[in-house]
Amino acid sequence: MKEQIKSEYLKLIESNYSNLSEYFKDNLYHFSALTSLRNEILQCLLLKLYQSSIFATNHFLERMIKLALINKHTINLNYSNLNLYNEKTKEAIILYDNLNLNESLKLAKQENLINDRELENLKDFKNKIRNPYSHAEIKKIIDKAPQNFKGYMFNIDEIKESLKKGETIEIREKKEITKFSSSISQFYQEKFSVAIAEYYFKEVYEILKNIENRLNQIK
Repeated sequence: MKEQIKSEYLKLIESNYSNLSEYFKDNLYHFSALTSLRNEILQCLLLKLYQSSIFATNHFLERMIKLALINKHTINLNYSNLNLYNEKTKEAIILYDNLNLNESLKLAKQENLINDRELENLKDFKNKIRNPYSHAEIKKIIDKAPQNFKGYMFNIDEIKESLKKGETIEIREKKEITKFSSSISQFYQEKFSVAIAEYYFKEVYEILKNIENRLNQIK
């Protein structure tokens, strides 16, 4: 089992790395503290752990906005003046650490850290991905899935027995199961995650790079 998993993971890395390599190699300055979290997300994408990637990107998004505000508050300060650095950092934590995402996004826009388009995109991510996944709101996650899942119900043992005997397998009437069935809804969540995980990360990361550029212009 171990060797099989190892082999499968190596194949995934070989096939997916080129599409993500630029992100692994990218050097962050103002957001260097997020490098390890970024790499965790990328590792999830490499191994097609799409739901895990989304969970981590949700945190990455919210932490990114708060760090943007904190970094602007402490701009040009470093450990060379430790007392002032500590003082301003504590001030920033008091100002921003307890904000919810709506509040931090609003402030980031007021501080010109994000523009109107980025604000709307981040709000859209918050409402359609971050909140539903964080709160396990399956109705919102699979909103675009068909209302009912259609398929045939059968007894696998009966099918196996019919195949052994060479008997014709009876095709029965299709059944409908609500998409909110626990197994069906989880199936749809998995499929939706495959479709959006990489796009979600890349869009959020692009905004992070834009914020870095704006912070650089302040210096």
